Amino acid sequence: MIEAVYDNIKIFIDGEQLDPRDANGQQVEPFIYNGTTYLPVRAVGEAIGKDVSWDGVEKVVYLGAKPGGEENWLSVCGPYQYTKGEEYRLTDNKYFTMSGQKYTNGFVLEANAWYDHKAEALFNLNGKYSSLTFTAGHIDGSGDRNATLNVYLDGIIAYTTELGYDDVAKPITVPLNNALQMKIEIVGIDLNVNIQAGVQYGFSEGIFS
Repeated sequence: MIEAVYDNIKIFIDGEQLDPRDANGQQVEPFIYNGTTYLPVRAVGEAIGKDVSWDGVEKVVYLGAKPGGEENWLSVCGPYQYTKGEEYRLTDNKYFTMSGQKYTNGFVLEANAWYDHKAEALFNLNGKYSSLTFTAGHIDGSGDRNATLNVYLDGIIAYTTELGYDDVAKPITVPLNNALQMKIEIVGIDLNVNIQAGVQYGFSEGIFS
């Protein structure tokens, strides 16, 4: 038994008052015990952009990713909209191949004449992240054409590189600088306007930090 003091303690994060609630949506109140102020970890963690989980067996609270574990970008902050794009998730037993290797938990973009030789995926970052690392490459068996990869942050190109159909899939790191929105775009750079068949490039192993 402990004696705690509830004194209408308020929580402000970056100047905005937090309305702390538990996983069931019920209001929870901070309290003081033995000179220390205790805050509801789930409400505060989620307010600062961290997933919160509880391991009842080991009696451990996790803020963000668990040690030794990886959280794919589709779960953390996946695209909210695609143009000529398709998701591939391990939970759906879907994968694609690049350079002879299987990849999942990512997406494929196809540039063809139906959409001005472009394809794109849009992300709502909410200013949470400083960088993104992912693997990009040509989808085995798709058109033998090259493409340009452009990454836009808040409407401005922040990163660009050429993707060759005969290149090995490669890791790419893009500084995000806490941008609000990101667009990943591929543009077929040698597609004939009269040819409807396009070229596909895959994006996987995405990790935000």
